[in-house]
Amino acid sequence: MLPVFETYFTRFEAFPQRLSEPVNKNVGIIVAIPCYNEPDILKTLQSLLACEKTDCAVEIIVAVNYSEMASQSAKDFNALTYKELCSFTKTHSSEKCKILPIFTPDILAKQAGVGYARKIAMDEATHRFASIDNPDGIIVACDSDSLVAHNYLREIEQFYATHPTCTAANIYFEHPLEGELPSTQYEAIAQYELHLRYYVEQLKRIGFPYAYHTVGSSFSLRTKTYCRQGGMNKRQAGEDFYFLQKLFQTERIGEINTTTIFPSSRISDRVPFGTGFAMGKLMTMEQPLYLSYTNESFSVLQAFFSLIPKLRKNDDVKTLYASLHQSLQDFIPFEEFEKKINEIKMNTATEVQFHKRFFNWFNGFQIFKYLNFCHTSTFEKKPVTIVAAELLAIASTDTFSLLKEYRYRQKKG
Repeated sequence: MLPVFETYFTRFEAFPQRLSEPVNKNVGIIVAIPCYNEPDILKTLQSLLACEKTDCAVEIIVAVNYSEMASQSAKDFNALTYKELCSFTKTHSSEKCKILPIFTPDILAKQAGVGYARKIAMDEATHRFASIDNPDGIIVACDSDSLVAHNYLREIEQFYATHPTCTAANIYFEHPLEGELPSTQYEAIAQYELHLRYYVEQLKRIGFPYAYHTVGSSFSLRTKTYCRQGGMNKRQAGEDFYFLQKLFQTERIGEINTTTIFPSSRISDRVPFGTGFAMGKLMTMEQPLYLSYTNESFSVLQAFFSLIPKLRKNDDVKTLYASLHQSLQDFIPFEEFEKKINEIKMNTATEVQFHKRFFNWFNGFQIFKYLNFCHTSTFEKKPVTIVAAELLAIASTDTFSLLKEYRYRQKKG
């Protein structure tokens, strides 16, 4: 076994290997899918199987799971899902594209959740790449209610082949905006996706170096990257956000905009935030209205970040701190601010190092915390259509028109 795999399996909390199925030496992509109470998993698999053929062989690992505290109906449904997957696998798997179900019932309640399930699938993918000594094998995170474009697997393969220095990459996504669901549900998901895209555009505007989406169903990475990062966390929610923030700060990130994954627009109560939760909240309203952060709050951060060169060169930290917006001073006490800036100075010798270390401190999580903090004390959230239109100086506040413009801007890169 190569050292990168030995290190991961001995130093980090990796799950034991579950599958005994032999690995094709030509496997280059493994799609890792957590699955809980999912009625449409076969549609996801059919979508993946319909993809254009890749040069490498592909595996699809589906981790069916449930908590020990799940209802009996949920346990029965997941057991039936696993049985159906095993049957589906017999007739649809091939050496070129193999489907591999895993069943993990009765997970301890304190551990059960999407992070645990995603880790099961991604750790299993790592075991399989380790068995064929392929640290560059690509692990693709997907969800059990997502569909993919016809060129999905092919474009992922081509991206990594033509970008050998990239160690991880986000994949372009779009939520379905029409179909069999009620029209108000599509209005709701359009507003939520608009918020996600508006947020990333704001991060770009204010000079944050890691302005990427953090969607669990639309990222990929090389196996050696997964090992280097210590594997997926077992958080019951937000596992993708925390894992991707680590990646952004330490890896060379790419964006695959030549294909698309289509996450579900459905309501979900599986986690206390994210797409499904937001949809559930919006659909309790007579008319969906998603409130987002104001342009002014991001401008506060932009002014803060513009001080970085002065913070490095100027010893009068107190004066610079006094120039910060009051909401930032309320968020970061002076003693904490001074200690952190001095610590960054002591551990960096160049402007580039200072800049990187600064954003390792005031990272994506800190930005998220600040925005939530200041919108309870200083600013008031506004409808996402209003703030999104303001950012691009567009007169129209039509949700679908704005989303189309944001999609266009982010797809072209």
